[in-house]
Amino acid sequence: MKPFAAPGDAWAGSDTIIDESACPRCLRENCEGCEDDPAPPEPHVGLDPGYLADAVEVARQGQAIADAGIPYVLDGIIPGYGMVGFLIAYAKVGKTTFGQALGAAVAMGRPFLDRTTRPCRVLVIAAEDPPEYAAYLARHLDVDLHRMTFYRGPLLLDPDGLRRILTTVREGGYGLVLLSSWQACVRGLVRDENDNANGVLVVENVKGVARETGIPWLIDAHSGKGEDHTDDADPTRALRGASAAAGAADYLLSLRYAESPFNSQRRLSGKGRFVNLPPITLDFDLVTNTYTSRGSTKDAFLDTTWQLIAEIGALDDTPRTLGDIARACGMAGKDGKVSGAKRRQVASVLAKRPDVGKVDELVKGQKVTRYRRL
Repeated sequence: MKPFAAPGDAWAGSDTIIDESACPRCLRENCEGCEDDPAPPEPHVGLDPGYLADAVEVARQGQAIADAGIPYVLDGIIPGYGMVGFLIAYAKVGKTTFGQALGAAVAMGRPFLDRTTRPCRVLVIAAEDPPEYAAYLARHLDVDLHRMTFYRGPLLLDPDGLRRILTTVREGGYGLVLLSSWQACVRGLVRDENDNANGVLVVENVKGVARETGIPWLIDAHSGKGEDHTDDADPTRALRGASAAAGAADYLLSLRYAESPFNSQRRLSGKGRFVNLPPITLDFDLVTNTYTSRGSTKDAFLDTTWQLIAEIGALDDTPRTLGDIARACGMAGKDGKVSGAKRRQVASVLAKRPDVGKVDELVKGQKVTRYRRL
């Protein structure tokens, strides 16, 4: 019997080949051909050095940002970085009109909700509404020519759509992108509204392009059916459907009815990277589609409490404890005791009043603080 040959040695002596139909290099029958010189293995590639930085350098950059202050397109609400935010609300609460009013203010550098804006060109992508409806809502906008641009057509947040937005932003020198709406722009990209995996993939792709543009993107989206409308509601839990998509966004703004769907007041709050906005109350003018701020709901609550104290006369030039003042205002329970929360409520009100003084006394060895009108 002829011996087996090692692969590659067959040409040294053809008589060592067992079967003349076998490949003289690999000894396999019916071989379609072996490469003479196999490709060398690819070298290991490390992380892009352009993104590597020493911790000392990173800390110094953070200190410089803190010293200079976070730049905002809308103070305290829209950070001026390449970041993606969601504006979340029920249908017909006013997401589109809010976005248009915001965009017009930013385009002209006018204050919005009593907050400063950084003027820049604004690109509004109206991918959901009919062109006629977008125009009807925009009838009250007061903007100069070439400061605010509408794209009124279908668009998907797929690689092609994102490339088109990126090109338009760069060529047009835009500083803010407003997109309506999330649900319209992800059709076919997610299986359904609860598709977390694909929802996150789309958000991450949008974030990548936003980082590349270096400007903020704000996308409006529908809220969930069971959205919490209380002042303590978490804005990051307002998005309808895939919660992971909301978690992937840089920040979220929640716009909701203040009391009733049939009045003109709205509440706005926000949470996320560089955004920590407690609920503020807005007035929405149904005739002109404009928004004005009524201040934070906390401030309104404190004002109401002070009015109660003043009307009842619970505070005069006679020093009184927080419990005495709260009890005079009817804040005590059925047992006549005043809870710690009610005491803190009264203390918060009095701390903001320049016409209220306080004195500390020792009663049975313990310090007691009393308040009086100056």
